[in-house]
Amino acid sequence: MHVPCLPWAFLFFGVIGCSPVPKGSPFFGEIRSPSYPKPYPNDNISSWDIQVPKGYVVKLTFKYFDLEPSESCFYDYVKIKADKKDLGRYCGRLGSTTGNHPGRKEFVSKGNKMHLEFHSDFSNEDNGTVIPYRGFLAYYKAVDLDECDPNNAAESNERPPCQHFCHNYVGGYFCSCRIGYQLQSDHHSCKVECSSELFTEASGYLSSPEYPQPYPENLRCNYSIRLQNGLSISLKFLQPFEIDDHQQVHCPYDQLKIQARGREIGEFCGREPPGVIETNSNEVDILFLTDDSGFSRGWKIHYTSEKIRCPQPVPRDPFTIIRDLQPLYQFQDYFVVSCKTGYNLMEGDRKLVSFTAVCQADGTWHQPMPRCEIVNCGIPKNLTNGAFSYVKEPANNEYQSVISYQCNEPYYHIVTGTGGERFTCSPEGTWLDQDGQKRIPSCLPVCGKPVHPVVEVQRILGGKSAGRGNFPWQALTGINGRGGGALLGDRWILTAAHTIFPKGGVRNNVSLEQLAEEAEIFLGHTNVDELRRMGTHPVRRIFIHPDFNPKDEHNFNGDIALLELKNPVTLGPTLLPICLPDATNTSFYAHGHMGYVSGFGVDKNRISSDLKYVSLPAVSQEKCQSWLDSNKKGIPMVFSENMFCAGLLEGKKDTCQGDSGSVFTVLDRESGRWVATGIVSWGIGCATGYGFYTKILNYVDWINGIVKEDRH
Repeated sequence: MHVPCLPWAFLFFGVIGCSPVPKGSPFFGEIRSPSYPKPYPNDNISSWDIQVPKGYVVKLTFKYFDLEPSESCFYDYVKIKADKKDLGRYCGRLGSTTGNHPGRKEFVSKGNKMHLEFHSDFSNEDNGTVIPYRGFLAYYKAVDLDECDPNNAAESNERPPCQHFCHNYVGGYFCSCRIGYQLQSDHHSCKVECSSELFTEASGYLSSPEYPQPYPENLRCNYSIRLQNGLSISLKFLQPFEIDDHQQVHCPYDQLKIQARGREIGEFCGREPPGVIETNSNEVDILFLTDDSGFSRGWKIHYTSEKIRCPQPVPRDPFTIIRDLQPLYQFQDYFVVSCKTGYNLMEGDRKLVSFTAVCQADGTWHQPMPRCEIVNCGIPKNLTNGAFSYVKEPANNEYQSVISYQCNEPYYHIVTGTGGERFTCSPEGTWLDQDGQKRIPSCLPVCGKPVHPVVEVQRILGGKSAGRGNFPWQALTGINGRGGGALLGDRWILTAAHTIFPKGGVRNNVSLEQLAEEAEIFLGHTNVDELRRMGTHPVRRIFIHPDFNPKDEHNFNGDIALLELKNPVTLGPTLLPICLPDATNTSFYAHGHMGYVSGFGVDKNRISSDLKYVSLPAVSQEKCQSWLDSNKKGIPMVFSENMFCAGLLEGKKDTCQGDSGSVFTVLDRESGRWVATGIVSWGIGCATGYGFYTKILNYVDWINGIVKEDRH
């Protein structure tokens, strides 16, 4: 009769059988045959499923075992299974000659489960023996599984649990990979991970995976070196160097590519290392691509760095000077450029005050080399009434060119500083004299040197027409009627004050400004019509001596005036100034000293259309005063020390109306110059006695004060 077994199930482990299952830990327990330790019943089938936590295996041993022995354990037996395999079929009694007694054998599963089955036939309780068979008592426990043992294949997978390294721990294991590999998502397999290798140290090593062993297949490696700006990376390939190649096609299978800042340096393979590569960059990328075959050993690189170099600066011309030239220039070094004396630093058309170039992080200079261009002083300043000429070749305006200034002689004479009339183009680009001064000479009028002077000196002559150039200082004035004057310098007219404000005149209340606007000044010819055709010279200002009183008709003291022309005149053979007397020379006024008076005044009771002149002797002050005292007309004229008289009482030669303002001139034999000693001022009638003149010698300081003040 069969007794049914009730199933038992447990979490983590359990036993299904007819015997009671002792309570205990899921990590150990015992299994008894039915009714143990009493004899087991007949016709019984019992089974037990043992399960321990994952990561453990089941270890089973029999403490007691007593089953009916039979050949091949045909009648009663215990069968053990694990991992879908039979671990054996056991029966018998200890010491029996038949059966298969387990003895002290340990049964170990490879997984965390084990299955036991117990079978009995009909004969145990009534087997004719004195003592029936009592069954078995077994103990099991959970034992840690060494998953890393290659002999222990996982229950569901016969392959080794880890591709590279296996690490066992109680209840489990984990896998890891060699350097350069990464554990994949299945937690078992390893794959080279070289797609984002970054190197930031100033020097170091990098290599293909597994070097110097053959590198894996299907690689896509990217190694990046990133250093600070201004550093240049050098790559040195070490031995052995071995990348799969092909004799006919360049690098068709595996390639090592090097890029620096996006610039392709090369694609390498084969067995010859590239040697040392200077990248001239602080950023380098190394790409290593392989296919799915080959057994090459790969490569290794030792990279180093130094400050990036800039190319050696080279002058563009022989005049450029690189100061403190170095044999080598690196990042942040600089060089300074100057030029030889007489040359300018130029960048395009722009003149540079200085030049410095700095070596940049990319190995280039931050600005290009300038050039040196010879200094050009420009066209020299022209002299008014003069010119310059080049003294030596080349006749240009460049550095060290020499010019010389000259004036238009004989009408002008040159006035220079102490450095003379020669000027040299200086390194600074300016024309300088021999003292290093910039101020150019001046061309001043030559006075009292007519090209065609009169020669009848010290002879009494009658009035006669003047030739052109005899009296080149003669001016014809038109202010309050016709008058005369004399050119001083190149823009001053010396005349008598009464030609501007006549004695007892009705226009004496008109301003000098208005009179200057109305004044007419003619120069440069001996014919009135020609003078008028040539045109007047406009007047800028008029100066009247403060001693002149137009209201006092009998006193011509201070009868002197100056007219400033708006524009200087150009001197020539028919237009030259008269000289003023030396303040210390009074010999010109000695009795009998001959002089000339020219003018456009009344001649033979009519206004002359041509310039006339007359030679007259100076008369002593005593005779002048005596003649005035015997004046039959009784006009009380004032004769002061600021006046002198000239003429002949019997000669009937004199100046007359229209000559006022013209000058009395004498020849200074010592200097050879004609000097103005007097201004035609007044007389009592025409050619009826002596004529009276303003004594210029007494007014030289006043004249020079006005003229020089205006110059400054």
